[in-house]
Amino acid sequence: MPNVSEEDISKLKKSLPINLGLAIKMARKKNKLSQTELATLTLKDRQYIYKIEQGKVTPNIVTIGIIAKALNLSIPELLENL
Repeated sequence: MPNVSEEDISKLKKSLPINLGLAIKMARKKNKLSQTELATLTLKDRQYIYKIEQGKVTPNIVTIGIIAKALNLSIPELLENL
């Protein structure tokens, strides 16, 4: 069984929030939604959506599920290219 190194963890901590944010932003634009509209659909603040899309904050799995649902995606579909 392969071990996860500290370096692997560090890389993931940096890249996953950015890649998740990009995936959400792309899906939002594909659905022709503004950040404000996505925020309204998810009962979140527009600034929070902005921070997620910029990779500045990492949402928990429930929030990811809510965003995916608002974007008419499953969680695996939203995360498939991370």
